[in-house]
Amino acid sequence: MKSKSISVLIAVALLSLCLTGPLLAQVAQDKYNKLLREANDVRAQMGEQGITKDQYEELNVKYQDLQKQIKAVEQELMADQEYSKRINDSKRAFNDGNSAYKKGQYELALQNYEEAISLNENYEAAFYGKGLTLNKLRRYSDAAEAFKKATEINSAYASAHSALGSALNQMGKRTDAIAAYLKAIEIDPSMHTTIYNLGTVYQKQKETENAIRYFRMATQVNPDYYRAYNSLGVALMDAGKVEQAIIAFENALAIRDNYHEAMYRLSEAYNKLGKNEDALKFARQVLESRNTFTAAANFEAGKALQNLGRKQEALSYFREAAKDRRWRKSAEYEIDVIQKGL
Repeated sequence: MKSKSISVLIAVALLSLCLTGPLLAQVAQDKYNKLLREANDVRAQMGEQGITKDQYEELNVKYQDLQKQIKAVEQELMADQEYSKRINDSKRAFNDGNSAYKKGQYELALQNYEEAISLNENYEAAFYGKGLTLNKLRRYSDAAEAFKKATEINSAYASAHSALGSALNQMGKRTDAIAAYLKAIEIDPSMHTTIYNLGTVYQKQKETENAIRYFRMATQVNPDYYRAYNSLGVALMDAGKVEQAIIAFENALAIRDNYHEAMYRLSEAYNKLGKNEDALKFARQVLESRNTFTAAANFEAGKALQNLGRKQEALSYFREAAKDRRWRKSAEYEIDVIQKGL
């Protein structure tokens, strides 16, 4: 009887140990998640505009202390073999996802990222990778959810905020996209592509002054960003600031001398100023090789020649422009005007 009682006690003790292990691991995991959220919030506060030096230093001390606590709990968790295996398996799945993504195997990449997330629900980079993959699959709403989850785990994840903005923009939710881009820039003001993307959204919204502001900011952050100079020029043209636009287009060409869009835009700008010989010169530079802006350059060459009184030559360029459906209506109108005057 005594032997049976001892066996029961041993069984109870072993059961208690089996239950206590996972319970303690869960408590440590919850503590780790809480500390991680606090650290991310403090980090985000450190990046806010208008913060004083004293406030920054105070937050930095708090952030460093939280990092030490996180490290201690992380070591405690990693001592648990089951937890350690799960985290390592999650990292393996994440790396497999990255490899598949780079190869263009997006369905496989998605499976791998989702496996990584199932093993580690706080894997912000896996949610980010999942979002990028869903973007490639044109599942923009699902991509936005993945990016949003990444920002919830880490509120200071600038790239995730930026990617969220792009997904929202694809969905036509421009106001929300602007908010996401602004948050990304607040966290990391050096993100020139995000600043540029914000400018393009404002441009679509017909908010020309804001578009000019952010395109110009993108060129300041990255002085070699020729696309930003070109878009700045287009926005300045929209605002009627043609001479400033010409400077922007010239800057784009100074960085990339075969940039056909900037050449075409210069032709358009010089025509607006009545400098038709200059307009003709840049239009012909575009036409030296076949490219996306061939029809547009033919139209601007026709306008320049028409204004110079060389109507027969202008007709040939307008006829070439009319072969492109995007320019057909405008070109045919000019052809009609010239023929009526001959």
